[in-house]
Amino acid sequence: MLIVDDHPIVLEGTKNLFQENEDIIIDTESDATCVIQRIKNKPYDIYLIDINMPLENGINLARNIKAIQSNASVILYTGDDITDYYPLILERKIEGILAKTASKEQILRTVRAIANGEIVLPKNFLDFLDDKFKLQGAKDIHLNEKEKKILRLIAEGHTNKAIAIELNIPQRTTERYLTQLFSLLNVDSRTEAVNLAERMNLL
Repeated sequence: MLIVDDHPIVLEGTKNLFQENEDIIIDTESDATCVIQRIKNKPYDIYLIDINMPLENGINLARNIKAIQSNASVILYTGDDITDYYPLILERKIEGILAKTASKEQILRTVRAIANGEIVLPKNFLDFLDDKFKLQGAKDIHLNEKEKKILRLIAEGHTNKAIAIELNIPQRTTERYLTQLFSLLNVDSRTEAVNLAERMNLL
């Protein structure tokens, strides 16, 4: 495995996490611009790459590594909120992402799993995927004026009874409209419906 980080202390500290694991051979590189030339002569199975580096950021480096070594496994390593980088995992086919605050056990577990051909992702990545699929489905949604008005009333906090009065329809009919609207948006609650509508500019 090659660890790439422009901070020598962090680089050495990360390397030391693996010193008791003789089956994992570690090399390090502090200059991201040297990596591509280096791996042409000596490719690695796994690359643990800091995202925020001045000369070449880890995201571009990961892309360039995979361009010349398609079977390479990449783990992005960052001090930022890892959820900010979830879209890149899909776009760049990244095998894993770790926060620099991750425990030694978590880092070792992630590296070993990826070495075994597994993809290791945080649990809340599933929430990101769920939101993404809902947004993709919503792109083809076209609401009529009544449905838009119901959404606006929901966003304003109106109860079912208040919506019924506003639309001059029976409350039971309002409830049926809401059920149909939730089904159309593929959501289960008022909050989800409003959040999705706002993200998709449906209101």
